[in-house]
Amino acid sequence: MAVLLVAVFVLLAGSAMLRTSVTFDEIVFSAVGARGFVTGDFTLVNDHPRLAQYLFGAPAWFAADNFPPEAGAAWNWYSRYHYARALLWGSGNHPERIIVATRLVGLAFGALTVLATFLLSRRHLGSAGALFAAGLVAFLPDMLAHSGVAYNDIPLTFGLLASVYATDAAMRDPSARRVSLAALACALTACVKYSGLIVGPVLVTLLVLEALSGRWRDLAWRRAILRGVPIFIGVAYLTIALLYLGDWGLADFRRGLAELSRSSTAGRVAFLLGERNVGGWWYFFPVAFVLKTPIALHVFMVLAVAGAWMAARGGRWRSWAGHGARAPAAGALLFVSAVMLSGFNIGVRHMLPAMPLVCILVAQGVAPLWARARGAARAALGLVFAALVASSASQYPWFISYLSEYAAGRAVHETLVDSSTDWGQGLVALRGFMRERGIDEVALGYFGSALPRGYGIRYVSLPSFLELPGDAARAPGPRYIVVSATLLVGNYVRGDPYRLLRASKPVAIVGGTLYVFDRDALGKL
Repeated sequence: MAVLLVAVFVLLAGSAMLRTSVTFDEIVFSAVGARGFVTGDFTLVNDHPRLAQYLFGAPAWFAADNFPPEAGAAWNWYSRYHYARALLWGSGNHPERIIVATRLVGLAFGALTVLATFLLSRRHLGSAGALFAAGLVAFLPDMLAHSGVAYNDIPLTFGLLASVYATDAAMRDPSARRVSLAALACALTACVKYSGLIVGPVLVTLLVLEALSGRWRDLAWRRAILRGVPIFIGVAYLTIALLYLGDWGLADFRRGLAELSRSSTAGRVAFLLGERNVGGWWYFFPVAFVLKTPIALHVFMVLAVAGAWMAARGGRWRSWAGHGARAPAAGALLFVSAVMLSGFNIGVRHMLPAMPLVCILVAQGVAPLWARARGAARAALGLVFAALVASSASQYPWFISYLSEYAAGRAVHETLVDSSTDWGQGLVALRGFMRERGIDEVALGYFGSALPRGYGIRYVSLPSFLELPGDAARAPGPRYIVVSATLLVGNYVRGDPYRLLRASKPVAIVGGTLYVFDRDALGKL
């Protein structure tokens, strides 16, 4: 059943990814990583650790036949998107082949995450409960969406899940082998994305919980922990240094962390429920979570709280400190807290790594209710799960722009934008829309890094975040105006040029996020 679940997940996420254009940021890891394999220079991306460039750059390196010239180009951090565009659409390569090859890596990590949820959680959930947890993960809209994207969010999701359980195993049995595996998992996770450094506080929390569970009185355990500390530090250090090709001072790793800290404290424009704010809101992620997950999951969460309370009655706190669910609980709590405190409110995907841990906790809480339920009650629980699957599948293949039942009647541009819903994924859908309607050319304001012409779209350019090569808008211009939801609300574009369009009704919303307006119906802009 677990294998069948993974197969269904791969079918849904894999077929959906073939119907979406390359998203805003994913071209960078692929192109810059491929360039690194050619030149040995991986420094064009310095606000993320190195491992993602290896993971997504290797298939791009194999799939590309030609690379942009290096002589006189002076490629740097500021021109990395231009390098990626040049590799995909300006060097005579087959862009779709490169994009699909790199996305298969993300799909593999998505499948591994679903499978790992089952294999790791059944230690304390049993096979049935673990299968339920994996089912929740497999049908999360953001899991289906981002597993079809060549970016580091899904690899981090897998890494955090594996690290949390590996660290917990090492705290329970601090043998040299378990400690080494935990250190390896934690170091690799930290090298996927800097938010993976949360594994450090998770380790400390699990160590304290293990001590409080009664192990502190065990002299052999205390000695094993002391012996394990240098082993953990040594393995983690060597792993990071080797991933950075012998940078024994970890200068590049530390430099990237400083760059990320600088850009985070600078503040980014956030959008939530029709409001814009520099730096965001402390409650952005809880609200966005509700808007980006099916209401059926929220029902299960309420039931899980009730089930956990029932199971906890009469229990001793020391036994709960040693419970198998402490690992996902510590990981989820610390990661979500860190994300909420970051003020980086530009995409719900930043909370995605906590979601498998949350689903495991939900399954842990629902398990005692299922055990006590009979007939009609079990059927009701089954119906709730079916509703979760139906809610997610209803958005196929536009999983990125998914909004829950709570957002019914609200358009994307009134609810959430940026990578929460609008990440540049709609060009394939726009091409199909234009062909179906017989539209030769559009006026386009696009929030994305892809070149629309690379997808066969003729356009005149309107104000966009990244410059769209081609003719600027002219009078009278094409009949149809197409604007990405993120630009429509005024984010990332100077002067809010689309404010008049916000009060107009689009003739279509393509791919969930590209708003199509009929100039003839609008009158003179």
